[in-house]
Amino acid sequence: KTWERAVLLAEMKRGGFKFWYRNPDRPSQDSLGIAYEIGDGTKIVRPDFIFFAEQDGKIVADIIDPHGFYLADALPKLQGLARYAETHAQFYRRIEAIAELGGNLRMLSLINPDVRRAIFEATNAESLYRSAVAGNYI
Repeated sequence: KTWERAVLLAEMKRGGFKFWYRNPDRPSQDSLGIAYEIGDGTKIVRPDFIFFAEQDGKIVADIIDPHGFYLADALPKLQGLARYAETHAQFYRRIEAIAELGGNLRMLSLINPDVRRAIFEATNAESLYRSAVAGNYI
């Protein structure tokens, strides 16, 4: 997708950028998988990118996941990422979900407790990206 490439290019231009990792979309030891609930089952979402940067003399990590909101599992995946952020945010500088909406990239910052609360209360993913809890990505 062209907007996934736009995300990659934007992240590489950020101050302190060092390198990036394309998280494999398959189960393996080198893949970050995050559980989410859908229906009666548990599945795994694998965020697309992990970016690394230097900040204040330390290496920091960002999870950046560009995905569409139109699939049936979009909201459950966001909720799984939000639950992960609740318990693991201290290990990341940023955890962001990004979607293309009307030609613009919109971002949900899962580090923000207000955004997580909105994700848990939402009935669909598109409404989140259209709402005030989302911001413009680039």
